[in-house]
Amino acid sequence: MDNKYVYQPFWDCQNGKITESEWKERFSKAKSAASHALSNKSTDVVICIVLQRLYTLRNQIIHGGATWNSSANREQIRDGVAFLSELLPIIVNVMMDSPDTLWGDANYPLISE
Repeated sequence: MDNKYVYQPFWDCQNGKITESEWKERFSKAKSAASHALSNKSTDVVICIVLQRLYTLRNQIIHGGATWNSSANREQIRDGVAFLSELLPIIVNVMMDSPDTLWGDANYPLISE
């Protein structure tokens, strides 16, 4: 939660969309919210926060901020892999245990031609 490089408003500041004081204030509030969620065992809130940070990391990787074999973002990538390695099997098990549940429409459904 202390890593500014996976916090989107930090990059919004770097790109001139918000001021430095804005991103720092948001970052401070976000860290407090995460700490509060952890202390209250609000797992859903914590997971949501972590997934938002991982989405920012994903964007860095996909859009060129972290390149193959570079030293940039390695710690964040290792942490993200560790987190997703634990979370994804749980999600798959929940889905497999609930075959009659509708999980929403597919955004990219199979199209027969």
